[in-house]
Amino acid sequence: MALRFVQALLLVVATLLCLIRNVAANTCIRHFSPAAKHKSPDALALGLITALTPGGFSVLSAPYTLAPTATISTQQSSNASRAEKEQWYYLDNLRLGVSYELRISNAAATGVDFGIELYSTDDVLRLHDKPTSSVELSSKVDGKLAIFAKVTASYAGYSTWPSVENWPVDYVIVLEKHVAGLPLQALKLIAVLVPVVLVGLFVATPRLITMINTVVAEEQGKLKSS
Repeated sequence: MALRFVQALLLVVATLLCLIRNVAANTCIRHFSPAAKHKSPDALALGLITALTPGGFSVLSAPYTLAPTATISTQQSSNASRAEKEQWYYLDNLRLGVSYELRISNAAATGVDFGIELYSTDDVLRLHDKPTSSVELSSKVDGKLAIFAKVTASYAGYSTWPSVENWPVDYVIVLEKHVAGLPLQALKLIAVLVPVVLVGLFVATPRLITMINTVVAEEQGKLKSS
């Protein structure tokens, strides 16, 4: 019985992992682990970077943040500004040595490939030819780190519609912590589904089989008595 239980549990977990791993269609995923150089900037530095960054930036805080639907223009767009072609995000509350993923999902019909580039505070300042000594960096007392992410989109499909590369694209972005090599929300899903499946295997199914066998035995008894 114990062996059967372990085999069933492993089968359920393996099936769920396969399902979760295969939900990558129409997504762009960037895995990363913060390094010591990704120190959080102070308020003054954040203000400076906000002024330098086209369109400013949105904040995504670990361990999990699902941002509202955003819109971006492709790099091939001829009538979009730089601010419309780049979306910047500030990934906050990160921990040294912890694995995360930044995941973008969009509709399959768009024919767009997304790109994610990660920058430290110094990297962002260098992009704008600003001296890194002009800002203060701090790992904070609690050791939390921060990273800047730039999202871009490139039209990669084929369409008979004219100027389709100029159409803006909607997408959803998620910052998520990894636990045991899996996204946090995936583990929560497994924690819910595994007990349900196990109850079905070891409680509901045996009772159903017993009921069926009882009915069959009764019918066979009636046939014999007649």
